[in-house]
Amino acid sequence: MVERAKVEEFLQPKAMLTPGIAGGVTMLIANALWVAFALPPRWTSLVLSFVLGLLVFVARGGAVPLWQRAVYYLLNSLIIFSVSIGTNYVGVGVTHPPATQTNAPTGPAGARSFFSDWR
Repeated sequence: MVERAKVEEFLQPKAMLTPGIAGGVTMLIANALWVAFALPPRWTSLVLSFVLGLLVFVARGGAVPLWQRAVYYLLNSLIIFSVSIGTNYVGVGVTHPPATQTNAPTGPAGARSFFSDWR
């Protein structure tokens, strides 16, 4: 018999730690691929978040129906992507304060900063 998850179990810092870490890792990888290979970070982050979301299908084997795992997969992947975007924009705000932020490139031609606008 499948035990239903309680709301109290979901709304704990421990339960939110996994999407937070996955979002941070996604942002780090996307930004590293942007700096090294000029891959578009927003699309790279989206793909990586859906790859990390696949962990839903390996967790708890057959205890949860497939349709329910598919819904969890979609929601978890989008949460990971959202955390990734938010983490990047926090980094942008810290490294490029709004008063000094310009659209002109700085440094050597073609240089990319690690935290940059994903537009």
